[in-house]
Amino acid sequence: MSPPAAIRHRDGFTFVELLLAIALSALVAGILGMLIHGLLITSHSQTQRQQGPFSARAALRTLSREVACAFVPPVQDRVPLTLTTSTAPGEPVVRLAFFVPLRPVPPPPYPHAFDIHHVAYEVHNLGHHQRELRRISAPCSGPLTNAPVTNRLFRGPFTLSLVAMSNDTAHVEWPPPDTTPPALPAALQFSLHLDGQPAAFHTEALIQCAHSIRSPLERTPPPAEAPDLPPAN
Repeated sequence: MSPPAAIRHRDGFTFVELLLAIALSALVAGILGMLIHGLLITSHSQTQRQQGPFSARAALRTLSREVACAFVPPVQDRVPLTLTTSTAPGEPVVRLAFFVPLRPVPPPPYPHAFDIHHVAYEVHNLGHHQRELRRISAPCSGPLTNAPVTNRLFRGPFTLSLVAMSNDTAHVEWPPPDTTPPALPAALQFSLHLDGQPAAFHTEALIQCAHSIRSPLERTPPPAEAPDLPPAN
């Protein structure tokens, strides 16, 4: 009786087994990628829902705080506050501009001194249901007069309505045509609504303007020092 043939042991994988392993790996990687992508989208959406109202409220607080400090500048023929709306392409949808006192940086040699700044808040339409609230500030004197600084306060699908109140009358634009001389309104009403957010999110504010203040800019130059006199003979 002849002995049994030796059993051959093969090393490695066949071509079919290699293709099957690659296909299974690609399937597992695709499933994991879809799960991770879904988690990232969910996390990003939740973050936007949480930060949207907070950012909108912060921007509205900044606007309200500065409007409360608006005053009539000590310059003739300057309109203290303007409120305009526009539907022209490239123009801000809403623009509010006024004068506020700001302490200059670095501090001047005069104590308790303020500079007059012209501040404008503009709502720009970016398209795709996106809008942006910008704050533009420029000093009214000094070397930086023609160098405004723009800050982007808030961006998203929001609607901001501004109304000037005077004698129990609401004005969507200010000053009215029959106002002589131009003056500050008694108050400004803000209404901000976030589109795409829950319908309950809607914030409003009624801010009185400092119409009784003419100008906080008061500077007294330091007294000149007496010149040194030669000693008497």
